[in-house]
Amino acid sequence: MGSDAISKLTKAGETAWKSFQQKWLERKKGSPDAQLVEAVRQKNLHLKQIAAKITGNSESEVPPLICTPQTSGRAVFLITTPIAFGKLELSRKTYNLLAKHFGMSMNSISHWAVVVVDRGLGPTFAYDLMSDQLKVQMLMNNYFRVYEAGEEFIATWSSCYYVGETTKRHEEIQVLGENFIAANKRYNLLSNNCQHLTENLVKELCNGKIISQAKLEEEIRLVSPKIARDLMIARLRSKLEKENHSEDSDSVQHDVSTIKELWAKVKH
Repeated sequence: MGSDAISKLTKAGETAWKSFQQKWLERKKGSPDAQLVEAVRQKNLHLKQIAAKITGNSESEVPPLICTPQTSGRAVFLITTPIAFGKLELSRKTYNLLAKHFGMSMNSISHWAVVVVDRGLGPTFAYDLMSDQLKVQMLMNNYFRVYEAGEEFIATWSSCYYVGETTKRHEEIQVLGENFIAANKRYNLLSNNCQHLTENLVKELCNGKIISQAKLEEEIRLVSPKIARDLMIARLRSKLEKENHSEDSDSVQHDVSTIKELWAKVKH
């Protein structure tokens, strides 16, 4: 057999071997279809964990959280997590009143964030407002925080309220958050905090939907007891700290009564 023939056979053998190796590696990794099936399975486990956290009447409003790989739809949630307040955040007039009436502690109020859940195979992101008020320099500057919502973070949610759907991409939402911070650089307990960023993002993402202190009486039956309670306390703070209402005024007593009712629902 001539050298040219041997060379051709050698090359053919090498090609066949490389083809065999490639097929073997693909078989070990799983076919593209198998990989997709596994990715969808993992995403549905993630969505199931989120669905288990949904609270309040919104549980019946959210379309089923099921992974659809080709969709561009995203579900929007308002979530709360427990926080402990630093000394600069204490609004003692308000909390003393709450403690006197039903023993609410100063760390009972929640931190708010918006969570956007990709209904396809994309990640779930959380967006919130943080300030440097607990750092040594205490400049009281706001900053926009973005992070993936993983299993451990989801487990910390104390409330999860379905707001609606959005087609806005992650990059667009980041711009909305950064624009809000640029216009609201300094932290303020009553007028510029995590709730205000959340309200702004909800409105931008969900066609003008409002969950705010101003619309509280209309919204209170729609939100979860914990979120509604936080809203009521924010409004009570405003009355006591900014508007100098008396603790005995009818308006303050009405708010305290409502908070007490919501507090009982949260505890049960």
